[in-house]
Amino acid sequence: MDQYKHLGEYLAKQPGNYCSLTFSTIEAIIGDALPPSARTYPGWWGNDRLHPQALSWMQAGWITDGPDLGTGKIRFVKTAPEKRPDEALLAQVTVRNLDAAVVARLKQRAKRNGVSLEQELRTLLTRAARPRRDELLAEAARIRAMTPGALTDSVSLLRADRDSR
Repeated sequence: MDQYKHLGEYLAKQPGNYCSLTFSTIEAIIGDALPPSARTYPGWWGNDRLHPQALSWMQAGWITDGPDLGTGKIRFVKTAPEKRPDEALLAQVTVRNLDAAVVARLKQRAKRNGVSLEQELRTLLTRAARPRRDELLAEAARIRAMTPGALTDSVSLLRADRDSR
């Protein structure tokens, strides 16, 4: 489906690291209606090189951050430049010897969420890899330490600014 190449061309010209588009905007870019599954199935927006729509944005150096089906929007995130345009900089993991009952429960969970098992696993692993609260607090403390002296209360600054007028 060459129609999605126009989306890739559009994204390739976008500055910045993020690009949010409505489904209607994407339809205008590709010159055709999106299939119904794009509006109802989050997996349609997955970063899978086997699907022409995903290949178009991945070759342009972008991946999706997941759709908001309620508002009909999708956010694209710029990836690092690729050495080969047909491969995104995404890693693959193979997990062997999972208990069949675990896989069955994961499949049920994916079905409830309206996504493929692969997408459900991707979501779970991504959430599990997020920084822990203590790591975030340590980073905040590190950044705070870069600011010399005590922080002034913004209320008093706003009041002083208002009173000076």
